[in-house]
Amino acid sequence: MEFTWPVMLWGLLLLPAFVAWYVLGVRRARRRAAGRFAEGPLFAQLATSMPGLRRHVSMALYFVALALLLGAVSRPVMGLPMPVNKAVVVLAVDTSGSMVAPDLTPSRLEAAKAAARAFVDVFPQGPRIGLVSFSTYATLMIAPTPDHEAVKQAIATLKPQEATAIGDGIVVALKALPGRVVELPDAQLGPFGPVQPPALQPPSALPSPSPPPARPDELSPAAIILLSDGGNNAGTDPLKAAILAKSQKVKIYTIGVGTQGGSVFSFQGQMVFVPFDPTLLQQIAATTDGKFFLSSTTQELRQIYRDLGRVIGWETRKTEVSSMFVGGAGLLLLAGGVISLVWAGRLP
Repeated sequence: MEFTWPVMLWGLLLLPAFVAWYVLGVRRARRRAAGRFAEGPLFAQLATSMPGLRRHVSMALYFVALALLLGAVSRPVMGLPMPVNKAVVVLAVDTSGSMVAPDLTPSRLEAAKAAARAFVDVFPQGPRIGLVSFSTYATLMIAPTPDHEAVKQAIATLKPQEATAIGDGIVVALKALPGRVVELPDAQLGPFGPVQPPALQPPSALPSPSPPPARPDELSPAAIILLSDGGNNAGTDPLKAAILAKSQKVKIYTIGVGTQGGSVFSFQGQMVFVPFDPTLLQQIAATTDGKFFLSSTTQELRQIYRDLGRVIGWETRKTEVSSMFVGGAGLLLLAGGVISLVWAGRLP
């Protein structure tokens, strides 16, 4: 146990003085009472015999209550087991070049970012949320954290990049989930050639090592929310990654970002057609027992959380327990008063 204001504990040194004052007061009161009604040997016998211990129980409780109140003023802090929701969600956002298409206002990427922020807003405090971006390569932007504001700030930094590696995004998201083992024997040779990390990437952007594996019954509920316009053209086979996610008890909810028929826009002086292909997203969701959404409403985002479920675990957190000290002192004061009224017919 620790104390925020330990200097207040010096007040406990006053307790012995209070006890001594009480004992001397009792002795003087008994001597005065005995002197009024007895003389000689009878006075000595009455003045030296102590009263029954029951008469002092109430005051003893009051002194202990005073000690607890002094402890409360010192603001004690101790580690207490606190219930926490161990559910984890990783948002995987497509930042490929096709996400600049304007068929959603102002662009597909901005619409995806808005949907991601909306999910963070409806997600209750406590469970952790992480963020992965993927284009030619996948990057863990922020590891799962209960700090939802930090996740929204990371979402705001997403910028359009190049190709679309949906499978890599799933793999990196899986690695960020606690207790999941990510082993893809064929992942290094996806349908679009060898998967290599970027030539220059800051260490802070690289995904953290996978945590130790957990038994299947110990795995926390986890899900990946994948926001993309479909059309994988780089990296790991997305369906192989989806099969791996299912084996790790991770559902993938896919949100299609785009409009039927695709979009045509001007890029570097040329008109470019950008298709929208939700078929792959539907297959990924079906493989993992997740769901596909063509548009994400607030109600649908809340449904994802309800589907995720809850597993309550326990974590030791430092918590101020002054209220416990005050409550204990209050109970002792009440008990002392009741005892005094029952045994002596009065309060001390």
